[in-house]
Amino acid sequence: MIDLLTRPAPAPAAPRRGYAPLPNMALALQTLVECTEAEEDQPRLGLLYGNSGFGKTVAAAFAAAQTGSVYIEAKSLWTVRALLEAKAEELGITKPERTAPRLLRQIIDELNRAPRPLIIDEMDHLVKKQMVEIIRDIHDATSIAILMIGEEALPSKLKEWERFDNRILVATPAQPATAEDALLLRDHYGLNGIIADDLAIYFAERCKGVTRRIVNNLRAAARTAATEGVDTIDRAWWGPRLVTNGDIPTRRSLGQ
Repeated sequence: MIDLLTRPAPAPAAPRRGYAPLPNMALALQTLVECTEAEEDQPRLGLLYGNSGFGKTVAAAFAAAQTGSVYIEAKSLWTVRALLEAKAEELGITKPERTAPRLLRQIIDELNRAPRPLIIDEMDHLVKKQMVEIIRDIHDATSIAILMIGEEALPSKLKEWERFDNRILVATPAQPATAEDALLLRDHYGLNGIIADDLAIYFAERCKGVTRRIVNNLRAAARTAATEGVDTIDRAWWGPRLVTNGDIPTRRSLGQ
């Protein structure tokens, strides 16, 4: 059994390095821990799912780094062979078998020889390509935990495969970024001396908790401040300037 909970907490990241300590990172790690520490007769499949831009990929990478997991990011054009080759490469298999069944057996043998959790990002691509059962094959033939990352509809999509769905031990919804998260992101990127609290919080509200857009607006605001020669900017200074949040600009939002 891999003891994940006794690992020391990572040191706070310096600005622009490492990860901002957002809640979804803890959720991803805890989901993987629950699967890893399941009883012998329990399944070990877990999900972290939610809207695009919630920081799920960063959370998955963090969980992989903390646990030594095998991490793969599925691609839209992958075939069964491409999926298996990606797993084999991450496992350090230097001479992969030529046929898919033999390569799958080789991957299973390696995971049984040296068990490591498996994290699969962009799981929706594998669902679309009907490659879900390969993951079940690996799960059933090994004792490893498997954490799958996907969009908000992933749990409902997986119900098409009943034998797979009933092996899911825990499904965790990723959370939108809060006002506190916006401040953490601002500080993480070294912008706490430039962007005031109320402006960072305003970005979180306008971006509906989408981490990626909050970061983009924080950086854009810092560039605007530098261009206009202002040391510190707040909500009042920002005024009616646009916030990039995915909405289509209207005349009113453009200040016209």
